[in-house]
Formats: sequence, C-alpha cells, structure tokens
Amino acid sequence: MRRIVFTHHPPRCDRRHLVTEAEVRVVLGRLPERLWERLAAVHFNDRSRGGRLLGYVGRMRDEISLCALPPRVSLAAFLTRSQSPTRFGAVRGCQWPALAVRRFLLYDVLLHELGHLQVVDGRARKTRRRFASETRAQEFAESWCREVWSRPFDHPDPVHNPAPAEEIAALRGGWRDSHGHYKQGLVREKARRYEEAAAMLVRAVGRYPGHARALERLGVLTYAGKGTAQSTVGAIEILDAAVRREPTLLDATLFLGMALSREGREAEARSCFERAMLLDAYGIAIATYADALADWGRFAEAEALFRKALRRNPRSVLAIRDYGRCLMDARDPGADDVGRAIVLFERALALDPTDDASHYLLGRSLLLVDGEQGRAIEHLERALQIRPAHEGAAERLAEIAAGRDDPREG
Repeated sequence: MRRIVFTHHPPRCDRRHLVTEAEVRVVLGRLPERLWERLAAVHFNDRSRGGRLLGYVGRMRDEISLCALPPRVSLAAFLTRSQSPTRFGAVRGCQWPALAVRRFLLYDVLLHELGHLQVVDGRARKTRRRFASETRAQEFAESWCREVWSRPFDHPDPVHNPAPAEEIAALRGGWRDSHGHYKQGLVREKARRYEEAAAMLVRAVGRYPGHARALERLGVLTYAGKGTAQSTVGAIEILDAAVRREPTLLDATLFLGMALSREGREAEARSCFERAMLLDAYGIAIATYADALADWGRFAEAEALFRKALRRNPRSVLAIRDYGRCLMDARDPGADDVGRAIVLFERALALDPTDDASHYLLGRSLLLVDGEQGRAIEHLERALQIRPAHEGAAERLAEIAAGRDDPREG
C-alpha cells in the first residue's frame, strides 16, 4: 500500500477513538487505489464538538481527520433517508452499540470524506467547485459501501461486513435490556457495591453477549476478584471477547495484558500492552507495562518505560511509586538505588499523602538507611492507618518489634 501518514492526538475526558489505523488501512485496501491516490494523511483528533462532527477533510483535499467520540452516542441523526441503522448493527430509538458506531465511521464517514477528495471539475479554479460537494460525497460513500459489502469479506473483525441477520435478531431481542443493566452496573461499581455491579453486568452479558463494555467491566472485576470469584483465566476469556468486539477499549486491553502477564504468557501480554499504550493519553498503560517488565526481570526496558511515563505525566503517582519499587526489587539495591527510590516515594506522597502503598514502600526503603528506623516505623504505621488490612506493613512492624528489620525479606 502506498505510504500514508497517520497521526494520533489523544482525546481528553472520556472521549476516545473508536477506529484504528489498521482498520482504515483495511477499508482503503478494499477500494481501487485511484479513489484515494490524493490521500496523504489521516489524522485521529479530538474535534468532534460534542459528537456533532465525525470527520472532515483538509483545505487542500489531501488529508482526512476522524474525530474521537464520547462513550454514549447515537448516530441516527447522521443517517440519510436511504440508510437504515440495522445495516450497521443498531436499532432505532436507543444508543448505538460500539460495533455499529465503528461500522458507520469506517463505511460511511471515512468513505464520505474520501468522496470529498474526488475531482468532479478539473477545470474549476475554486476548490469547492473542483472537488465533490456534500451531496456527491455522500453518494460516493453509499455507492462504495454497497459495492464492498455486496460480497462477503473474510476478516475476523465483524466491523468489515454488514450486520448479519443473527446480530440484528440478538439486538432486537436483548440490546435495550442489556444496556440498561450495564448502566446500572456502572453506577454500582462507582459506589463500590461490587457484588451488585457484577450481578448487573452478568445480566447485561446474558441479555446481549456482544456488549463489549459490559464484558470489559465484568472482566476487570473478575481479574480483581471484586464482587465475583477471582479468576485470571476467566478474566482473560471475558476481556478477550470485549477486545475482539471493540479493539479500542483501554481498560479491557490493559487488564488483558495484566492477566496474560500473570499467567506467564509474555509475548501475548506485550502485544496487549503495546496496543494499550497507543490508546492511553495519560501514561498509565506505559507505567503498567513497565511494572510487568520489571516482574519479568527486564529491568533496563522497565526503567526506560518508567521515564517515558513520567515525561508523559510527571504527576502520575502510579508511575512514580512503581518506578521506585522497581529500583528496590530489581536487584540487591545499593545506596544509590535506595536513595533514588526514597526520593520517588517521597515525591509520590507529596502528590497523594493518602497512598498507603507509597507509605509502605517508603518505610521499607528507609529501613535500609542507618538512623532512619524511626521514620520508617512512622510510614509503616501510617500505611496501616490508611488500610488496616495492609499485610505487608503489619508484617514489617512485627519484624521490627522482634528485632528483624531486613526489608528485603518477605
């Protein structure tokens, strides 16, 4: 395929990109190259104006921008009279499933913007007259959508084919109820009523098994053992189903990588972490990947990624704290490693004084420094005050009381 530049501008708040560079390339590969020979760049940006704008073309008609969208959206207002929501995998009168939104972005919005790149009057001096107008661009989109969907396309992602009859039947039979249960599950999860949240999410998946975001939240709870039995293998199965349905789900991709890492499936975990890094605007995925690398003994890679995470977000308590833990746990720490770790833990506590993990890790590190046992005990006791169930802090305090203060034991 001819070289096209792709740029990614991380969206803010809860908006996110629902399609990826790879998916755009698949669509272009299904079209004659003459239709996109002018295309020089595709930009993923955050200029949807609250979901009112899905995409647009550059002034020179050689670049396309696709916009990030909020998590809850219905695209019925963007349909023309000749289009039906069921063709994309949605039903009238309610929010669209993510799979339907992705289909519409790829096989209507992208094709519409490509339509604007088509020359209709080569002799015209004004750009708006030389290239296809809104009407002709939409005609182009619908015509080529019918063309590429007129024959089955062998691809594991269902986004590249029209919604089949069984998908529409499942939507009509259970999507509304499923989405209602999902929203109730979110409310209960935010309130930390995890058992009720898990029950609602199980109902959501039962009513419509393809609800990617319900699968995502259920997989996260299963991984953490909150409200349901903890199962890494079960979490992998649930999260993999969510990612296959909606590849741009950050939490599903990130927790799938963590679950695969916990099972020792390093190559698959790396692939998930690398995809998560592309989806994450705040550096959490980078820090999580670095933490996994440290667990695998890849300490040089881990330090490089921790530094990258802190360049992305210097105020990330997770990255700062885990970087310090990596320095302490990567090898038998020397004075320099201990000093650097202590600085990092103190920096994390300056940002969040209520972080029990940072108090514990700082206390553990201070036990290696002569004359700092008193301050170490203060931080270990503070960790227990914040989280009375903190077993590590309780064990260290018991060891100190018994005269054993080597923080590298246990």
